[in-house]
Amino acid sequence: MLRSKVPHMQIRAGERFVCIGPAGGGYGNPLAREPARVRDDVADGLLSVEVARRAYGVVLTSTGVLREDETARLRSEMINARTDPMGSG
Repeated sequence: MLRSKVPHMQIRAGERFVCIGPAGGGYGNPLAREPARVRDDVADGLLSVEVARRAYGVVLTSTGVLREDETARLRSEMINARTDPMGSG
C-alpha cells in the first residue's frame, strides 16, 4: 500500500503506479532571464547546456563559460522567429 501517496489504493506485484504532478515552467519569458543565472542553473545541474541554448537562448561552452556575444545573437534570432508571422525566422 502507498497510503502516504494515494490513500485507499493498493498496488499489486506487476502493476505500475505513475504519478504525474504539475511542474512549474517558471514565470515570464525565458529569453528575458539573465544569462548568468541560466549559466548558474547549468552549473547547479538544473539545466543541461542544450536546454540552456534551446529554451533560454543562452550559449555556453562545454565547460560552462558564458558566450555573451553568441547569446545575444541567438536570442535576437529566437525573438525574431517568434514575431515572424511566417515563422521563417
